[in-house]
Amino acid sequence: MKKLLVLIALFSFSVLANAQNPVGVFENHADVGTVLLKGSATYDNATKTYTLSGSGENIWFRKDALHFAYKTMKDNFLVSTQPSLVGQGVDPHRKSGWMARVDADSSSAMVCLTVHGDGLTAFQYRKLKGGNIEEIKIPMLQADVLQLERRGRSYIVSVAKLGQPFWSVEIPDFDFPAELMVGLFVCAHNKNVLEKATFQNTRIFAEVK
Repeated sequence: MKKLLVLIALFSFSVLANAQNPVGVFENHADVGTVLLKGSATYDNATKTYTLSGSGENIWFRKDALHFAYKTMKDNFLVSTQPSLVGQGVDPHRKSGWMARVDADSSSAMVCLTVHGDGLTAFQYRKLKGGNIEEIKIPMLQADVLQLERRGRSYIVSVAKLGQPFWSVEIPDFDFPAELMVGLFVCAHNKNVLEKATFQNTRIFAEVK
C-alpha cells in the first residue's frame, strides 16, 4: 500500500495514559540532562503558540542539557515550525528548534535542527550514544521556518525565510531505531539562566502504511 503522510491536527489530540506533562500535541515535556533551573512548556490554543523556557549549559560534545516537549513517533515523519527566541538573551549561542532523540539520556543519539541567538542555523547530530556531536552549518542566518523529515535512514533538512524558497540538504546513514522522541526544544547555553522561545505554525506529519 502506498505510504502517506497525514497531519496530526493541532486542535484535537489524545493524551497517553502514562504522560505526566502533556502540552498541545506533545505527550510530555521535561528537562534533559543536568540543569540548575527547571524548564517549562505551555500551549496557547487561541494563538496556536508553544512557549518553552529552559536552562542548560549546551547541546554539544557528548552530553546535552535542555528543555524538551516531545511525542513518541515511529518510522518516517515530517515536522515543521516557526521558532523565535524571546528577548535579547544572555548567550549568543542559546538555541531552539526541532529535536529527535533515541532516549532521554543526556548522551543519547539524536538529531536537532536549530536556530541560535546569533542567527546561526544548523543541523547538529550525534549518531552514536556517547559520541561527539557533528554539525552542518546552513548557509542562511536566522531562518524563520524549520522543517525536518525522517525518510528511512536519512534526514532531510529544509529551512527558509518567510515567503522565500526552502534551502534543503539530505544527511544519510543514521542507524536509529524505528521509535524516537520527537519535539521542540530550547537550550540557554548558560546553566545559570532560563531562556524562552516561542513556536508558531507547528505541524507534525506521521507516516501511515
